[in-house]
Amino acid sequence: LVREECEELLTAIDDLTIRIDTKTTKLRKPSQQSEISRRLQTIPGVGPLTAMAVEAFAPSMDIFRCGRDFAAWLGLVPKQHSSGGKER
Repeated sequence: LVREECEELLTAIDDLTIRIDTKTTKLRKPSQQSEISRRLQTIPGVGPLTAMAVEAFAPSMDIFRCGRDFAAWLGLVPKQHSSGGKER
């Protein structure tokens, strides 16, 4: 039963990977035509799909005071550094 469940999960991951790769290939050319997308793709880990999504859905960067505000808007939080129950 566990093996079957794992095989189904791996199949789902493979299907999603194929869909993501297909969409990334389709967006490669349009993302190079946009200055914003081109600049976003210089960030490590940001490809055509992510760059176009940020360009399409994020508000104007003028409303954010700094990069941390934009990160908070995305839902990113700072790394936790805690020891012995003392958080900092």
